[in-house]
Amino acid sequence: MRWLGSLGSFGRLRTSAALALLGGLAALPPAPVRATILLFDQQRDASTQTVVVPAGNGGLLPPDYGDHVTGASMAVPGGVFTYGDGGEGFTPDVDLAIFTDPADPSVPRVKLWQNDYGDLVGVIFGEGPGIGGSPTLNVLFSAAPGYGVDLYGFDLAGWANADYTIAAVEVLAGAVTLFSASDVLVEGDLSGPRHTHFEFTTPLSGPEILLRLDLSNLAESIRDNIGIDSIRFGQTPPPIPEPATALLLLGGLALTAGMRRGR
Repeated sequence: MRWLGSLGSFGRLRTSAALALLGGLAALPPAPVRATILLFDQQRDASTQTVVVPAGNGGLLPPDYGDHVTGASMAVPGGVFTYGDGGEGFTPDVDLAIFTDPADPSVPRVKLWQNDYGDLVGVIFGEGPGIGGSPTLNVLFSAAPGYGVDLYGFDLAGWANADYTIAAVEVLAGAVTLFSASDVLVEGDLSGPRHTHFEFTTPLSGPEILLRLDLSNLAESIRDNIGIDSIRFGQTPPPIPEPATALLLLGGLALTAGMRRGR
C-alpha cells in the first residue's frame, strides 16, 4: 500500500509539473525579434568587383550586401561587410534586393555616396538608365519560409545639403499597403533638420516587404539627389514549442522516472 501511495504521489507530481509547464509556456514573452541596420560602408573594387573595399562616392552597391546577416562583421567573398545592430540581433533568414526598376531588378543601378546628403554618412541612391536618377528606388526584403520580416525605420536626406519633396514613400506586403505617405519632405539643408527619419514603433511586418520611394515628381536630373541610409529591419524567428508537444515530452520524462522508481 505504501508503494501505491507513492505512485499516487508521483502521479500528482507529474500532473502538477505538467500544469506548471503549461503555465510557464503561457507566461513566456513573445519570441524575440532580430534587427539589422544597413550602414552601406563597403563596396567591391571598381576594376574586378572581387575585393571588398571601403565605400566611395559613386561606387556600386554590392548585390549581396544585406543578405542573411549573421553579425556586425560578416565574412563574404572578397572581404568583410559591416552592419549596425538595433539591439535585437541579426537577420540570417532574410534576403535583400535593392533596385531602381521593378520591371528589371536584375540591373539594380544603385550607387553609394559618403557625404553631403544632409548629415548622413554613407547612403545609397538610384540611377536611371540615362544620366539622371530613376523614378523609384526599391528595397525588397524576403524572409525564408516560416519567418517574417519586420521593418523598423530608415533615414532619407537630400544631396548638396538641400531639401526636396518627393511624391511618396510606401511600404507594401504583396497587395497590402502597410504604410503610405505622399508629398514627403526630405530634409538636408543646413538651416533645419539634416535628414528625415522614419521610425515605426510597431514594425511593419510580412513574409515579404517592399519599401518604395516614389521620386517621379522630381526632374530626372535630380532624382539621384535623394539618398537613403540606416535601414533597420528584422526577422521574427520560429514560435516556441506548442504546449501539446511540451506535454508529450514531459509525459515521456515522467514515464521514465516512474519505471526507474518501480525497479
